[in-house]
Amino acid sequence: MEKESAMPKNTWVGDNLTDVKIKNRSLVLQLLKKRGPLSRIELARITGLTQPTITNIINDLLASNLVREIGPSETRTGRKPILLSVNDQAFYIIAITFTRQGFSIALTDLGPNILFRRDSRYSLLEDTDTALLELQKEFIHVLEYATQSLSLILGIGVSAPGPVDTETCTILAHSTFLLHRSLDLRKYLREYDLPIFMMSNADAACLHETWCGSAKEVQNMVYFMVGEDVGAGVLIDGKIYQGKHRKAGEVGHTSINIFGPRCVCGNYGCLELYCSTQKIVEKAREIGWFGGEPYFRSFLERGEQLTFRHIVEGAQKDNEACVQLLTQLGRYIGVGVVNLINLYDPELVVIGGEASLAREFIDRPIRQVLEERLLYREYITPQLLYSRWGEDVTLLGAASLVLDHFMAGELGRF
Repeated sequence: MEKESAMPKNTWVGDNLTDVKIKNRSLVLQLLKKRGPLSRIELARITGLTQPTITNIINDLLASNLVREIGPSETRTGRKPILLSVNDQAFYIIAITFTRQGFSIALTDLGPNILFRRDSRYSLLEDTDTALLELQKEFIHVLEYATQSLSLILGIGVSAPGPVDTETCTILAHSTFLLHRSLDLRKYLREYDLPIFMMSNADAACLHETWCGSAKEVQNMVYFMVGEDVGAGVLIDGKIYQGKHRKAGEVGHTSINIFGPRCVCGNYGCLELYCSTQKIVEKAREIGWFGGEPYFRSFLERGEQLTFRHIVEGAQKDNEACVQLLTQLGRYIGVGVVNLINLYDPELVVIGGEASLAREFIDRPIRQVLEERLLYREYITPQLLYSRWGEDVTLLGAASLVLDHFMAGELGRF
């Protein structure tokens, strides 16, 4: 007997039982957020819920201002159904992201779109106590901006360089970020009586792509974050994979050269030592001082900080040294992508973080490495995309973390 082909599971199927009202409202909201605008008829067809059930759900969501009617569809014949979309201004979110240089805090809507933000150069690495004091001050600025909408703030989302403990909202001791202690953020933010959620930067960025980016309809993907730090957010069966101890995704600390230099993590030849943007900048400084490359040396002689963005700008002006550095970066990123595809076999790989600013220079060498080294290169053509959110992706990811809990019906707001 011929075996039946496996059919893709419909992730949008609802339930008509009366005791699952929250689940069905959540389902409709998620569908409108990821596929909207949609009509009532389309919602019923996709979810399998009855027309009366959809009508009741939409009436409730309209009454609570979570959904709005935006006008008739473009149907050419017959009665034109009214399209519905999520009202992004129904609630607000406070998002916080940490980097090695400082932190950013913002008020966003459900877009999430950044409505107001404060950026600080106080680093947890340089002076943790001062940075936390500044965080509390900037938090108050955000609350003052949102004075008229305080009751509509859903919660606080936090993203930080991994590893983090998502259950206790603790940034764990990290030799390049926190010196010698772990940091429980709840005691600094709990007085505002808002739920707090935390993820690593890479996981948060991956989650944001599932809500607003290239992975709205994707069940399995890898978000490869390449910036000062290197890590990965992994989506498996529609859920962020965090592992037994919630520490998965540290691809930056996988060894690609067992005889390479020692990493701060204690390993040798870690991927992060080769393809982080910080290492590329360090290489550019070396070329400037010891190789005499005029473009790099000019920054150093002026006492101006040379950044990765400067290298990208130099490449755009056809500076050969900048192009070579970015080509080298692309090849190392390609090695990381090959490893991730061989491990997880994702539908999609998204490259994000600061390195995505150099897409026009790193894309070709990345794809060349895939053609040379990918295990199943003769049978699969991996989909490779770049995040369009730039350096704000971790801040937006922090907001998407709260959005994710809200849309799941976990915050008691619908």
